[in-house]
Amino acid sequence: MFKKITVSAAVALALGLTAYSSPMLADEPENKEEEVTYASLIEDLQVQEGLFNLYRNEEDGALMMSIEESQLDTPFLYFALSTDGVLEAGHFRGSYRDEKIIEFRRYFDRIDIIQKPIRYQFNEDSALSRAADANMSTSVLASVKIKHEEDGRIVFAADDLFLSESLHKVSPYSRPGSEGFSVGGFKKDQSRIVNDRVYPENIDVVVNYVFNNPNPTVGASPAVADARSTSVTLQHSFIQLPDNDFQPRRDDARVGYFGSQYDDMTSADWAPYNDIINRWHLVKKDPSAAISDPVEPIVFYLENTTPEEWRDVITEGVLGWNKAFEKAGFSNAIEVRIQPDDADWDAGDIRYNVIRWTSSPNPPFGGYGPSLANPLTGQIIAADIMMEYVYMTNRWIEGELYDANGINRHDTGANDAVYCSQGYMMHEGLVAGNAMAGLLGVESIDDNELLRQGMIHVILHEVGHTLGLNHNMKASILWDHEEVHNQALTQGVLTGSVMDYAPVNIAPPGYEQGDYYQWVVGPYDEWAIEYGYSPAAEDADAEEARLEAILSRSHEHGLAFGNDADDMRAPGRHIDPQVMIGDMSSNPVAYARGRFEVVNKTFGTLLDDARQDGDSHQKLTTLASRLFGTYYGQAGVISRQVGGVYVERATVGQGSDKAPFTPVPLAKQKDAMETLANFVFAPNVLEQMEPVLAYMQRQRRGFNHYGNNEDPKFHDMVLMMQGNVLNQLMHPATVKRITDSTRYGNEYPLHAVMTDLTDAIFPSAKTLTTTSQNLQVEYVKRLIHMTGLAEESSYDNVARTAAYAQLERIKAMRAPRRSEFALVAHFDYLKRMIENAMTQ
Repeated sequence: MFKKITVSAAVALALGLTAYSSPMLADEPENKEEEVTYASLIEDLQVQEGLFNLYRNEEDGALMMSIEESQLDTPFLYFALSTDGVLEAGHFRGSYRDEKIIEFRRYFDRIDIIQKPIRYQFNEDSALSRAADANMSTSVLASVKIKHEEDGRIVFAADDLFLSESLHKVSPYSRPGSEGFSVGGFKKDQSRIVNDRVYPENIDVVVNYVFNNPNPTVGASPAVADARSTSVTLQHSFIQLPDNDFQPRRDDARVGYFGSQYDDMTSADWAPYNDIINRWHLVKKDPSAAISDPVEPIVFYLENTTPEEWRDVITEGVLGWNKAFEKAGFSNAIEVRIQPDDADWDAGDIRYNVIRWTSSPNPPFGGYGPSLANPLTGQIIAADIMMEYVYMTNRWIEGELYDANGINRHDTGANDAVYCSQGYMMHEGLVAGNAMAGLLGVESIDDNELLRQGMIHVILHEVGHTLGLNHNMKASILWDHEEVHNQALTQGVLTGSVMDYAPVNIAPPGYEQGDYYQWVVGPYDEWAIEYGYSPAAEDADAEEARLEAILSRSHEHGLAFGNDADDMRAPGRHIDPQVMIGDMSSNPVAYARGRFEVVNKTFGTLLDDARQDGDSHQKLTTLASRLFGTYYGQAGVISRQVGGVYVERATVGQGSDKAPFTPVPLAKQKDAMETLANFVFAPNVLEQMEPVLAYMQRQRRGFNHYGNNEDPKFHDMVLMMQGNVLNQLMHPATVKRITDSTRYGNEYPLHAVMTDLTDAIFPSAKTLTTTSQNLQVEYVKRLIHMTGLAEESSYDNVARTAAYAQLERIKAMRAPRRSEFALVAHFDYLKRMIENAMTQ
């Protein structure tokens, strides 16, 4: 890799050095007999030659870099990768931070590194192409002074380039009003280039960046040794763009691939888009064969950090995608190899696709599967999968929770979908280290179907991302709420795609347990891989017809697709309740009722099953919190049915003539409202949890609970769940959509929705529970806000009127004669609240 070069005069002549150079720097000798040459410049330096050359001074660490003159004005791929970091600084090991096309350009005695817009395309045959650069900004990322130029090689100092944030913003962007931890300012004198690697087609420069904040007002987590000094390590890579016969493949709204968007600026089409998908360059060894091995397979290495007892199961998960590739005409498309303990390459080297494991202090995910592609063509160049140990500890928790640790039994979970991006937290902050102690080497993955299927599931999901696939949150509609528990029917396929965020599938009382996790690729996965990877036809028209024949099946039930841009995970966000995280089956309301039954039944066993003599109550507390999380998540799933609108993206004339927007049928919306009334808004909601409350005590650790009362906050928990449901049902976007959709098929108008919601929250009862009291006051507050009587409101006029009508109904309510004092006082308080609002 490295070679020490001492250049003599004879070698200099052999290199064909000429007598010219760039204008001398101030510190260069004026005596021409001592004129700096390339040979003398790099004498005694550590030299690495490849795509670009790097020269390191081994005494002071100074780094120089050189490019060839022929590489000027040539596009290269720049890539930034976090090799280590902390969440406070917005980094974690293996985070794919940035990728962009850059060019080196000469400006007199300087080299500028520029980035120009690449999204806009112009047909060269159009006269408009002469104005292709109009009203677009080319960004100058960095400008460095040429140190020496000789025989077509340009040398410049690299320290100022890499010991800065010129190429990539390493520190977090400031957010106005943010009161969180701040890493402070960048300290160049404390930052270090810690590694550099040069290869024929790429180079890597690894930098440890140090940021100082002399007076932090908010502390960091224990992962930061001293809040005044925070460091992250980032790898800068320059990559030569592939030069091969790879052909871009167009993107389509009916199938979900990551890719690049391009606008045709000279097209008169209604949708002048030339978007392309990201995929690997697979070529058949035998083009005439229906199924053939590829010339070069996609190879994944298991990093040597991977627990040995998990390696066979992880391999099974990776190779599970070969089933889908066979539909595209490839056998053995993916291979798995093990990184030797004495490997001379680093997992950060983009020439290797690596599955890596960590056990971080603050895990940002359970699994994360990014890939790096040439944005000009969509060819995937590299991919990695980062896995956190917390993913498996979460599987173990669920096994304990539902007694699912036997052979052919699996795991459960509420909202613990496999989050694979930095923006989502895989675990819910409920996992305590003591509860997890002893999992490695104790829980055998080969003897525990819960762990085995959980591992295969997450690996399938993350590998899917590295193949170019994005999420498919609509795939969970494959089976109905009864079929999904029939293992003979599902055979490892619980949803249409492993790219969904489905809950772990626990059978409710009265059903035999089926598959817990999806451990086989689904019909959508096979179809999507066929679209992305099947070999192209030679003729362009034939190829377009071939692709359209594949896409024309998108309306089939098993091929349903909707990704993060469509899902309803946040209140008021999007419209199709079939595209939701944490749901399961084509009847998610009935499925949720089954989950409620499981949770309530399990609460009844915790005191016996989750306590052991001599131990603290941490295990019981963790499991009880997870059960509540399941209940909370399913309540949110149900709420999305009310006012929901199904979305269909089939093209005109494809399959049945189904409208793109179809409101959820009245019966399904009413079923959802009734289920919320019985399981979420009911006066006795979660009463099965009450016997556990007095035992929900976390393990004490010194003064960790200082300033926070440690008693369980049952009413806060219940109201938080109910409030989250109201956030959806009473969101301005939801209530407006309910009214709008009555004009194209919705049979559940807003006045009926609000009447049923009031009836659900104010059931006929002579007594009043404290949870109902909390909920009813909260509901009235929201109705007052909705009317705009007491404050500015963003609701439309129809919504304001509907809310006002409900306030009048509630104001007229009275406690029955001879009611308890608390009930009488409660209705008097509600009446006064409403009257005060109406008189403002």
